[in-house]
Amino acid sequence: MSFAPVLDMRELRAAGATWSAVRRLEAAGGYVQLFRSVLVHRSALDDPEVRARAVSTVLPAGGAVCRETAAWLHGLDTRAPGLHLRPPSLQCVVPPGVSRVRRSGLRCWISDLPDDDVQVVRGIPTTTPARTALDLARYSPRFLALAAVDAYAHQGLVTPSELRRRSQQCAGARNIARARFVIEQCEPATESAGESWLRLRLVEADLPRPEAQIRIRDAAGREVYRLDLGYPSVRVGVEYDGEEFHHARHAQEVADDERRRDLAQRFGWTVIGVHRGDVLGRRNDLERTVAGLIGFDGSVMARQTW
Repeated sequence: MSFAPVLDMRELRAAGATWSAVRRLEAAGGYVQLFRSVLVHRSALDDPEVRARAVSTVLPAGGAVCRETAAWLHGLDTRAPGLHLRPPSLQCVVPPGVSRVRRSGLRCWISDLPDDDVQVVRGIPTTTPARTALDLARYSPRFLALAAVDAYAHQGLVTPSELRRRSQQCAGARNIARARFVIEQCEPATESAGESWLRLRLVEADLPRPEAQIRIRDAAGREVYRLDLGYPSVRVGVEYDGEEFHHARHAQEVADDERRRDLAQRFGWTVIGVHRGDVLGRRNDLERTVAGLIGFDGSVMARQTW
């Protein structure tokens, strides 16, 4: 078989290839089974065009890619931590009157699907950024939902006002109250999912909502530092130190410590760094620490289950 970025196992079988020959392609390590019966060459996994072709082989007629898969085609990975290392499952929606498809590796929902909510992305019918962001706000766990909405807004694909307007048009819809809460917390300046999770954690503990992307300038007005989140009135900052880029590297930890000492000595800011375990864990040490630093005298709630 000649090299191809996407292989439909059913087509290969129809052309006379044996199952053992098809399976050898995967076993040899060159191909990954992205969806059931669809193989994608490892070298092409990050190519949006190839991803779209893979999706097209399994998308039901009349349906559109939605939720996490739509976000993936829009260039955003909105899945839970760690899942970015795995191929995404296919999520799609079909309008009423079209049979829901049930097969391994595919989740299919029946929902109203107006033409205005569908766009063609690399040849694939896909829910628009606004529809996708609203769906994720309604159905994803809150911390993933906020990270998704923040990412869409940060990329300029949606605006909070647009999402608020759409949510108001969905009065009485399932999970719309959850979506409205998420949309109200949207912050387009957010630069990472970890920042979204951290901000939500503080808000859900009934702490004041922190400002995002705070610029620290010297006497000449030059920007010296930028903080993920913070409370400028009391000069307290909180930063998400992602495991991939910070915690696993001692040199980066040393640099962060030096930077935060300089922030304290030159600018009077107290800045703490937190990791994924602090933000997604069950203990409320994070909330209590921040409450103490900002002098918050309200009761700090325990972390809610996301």
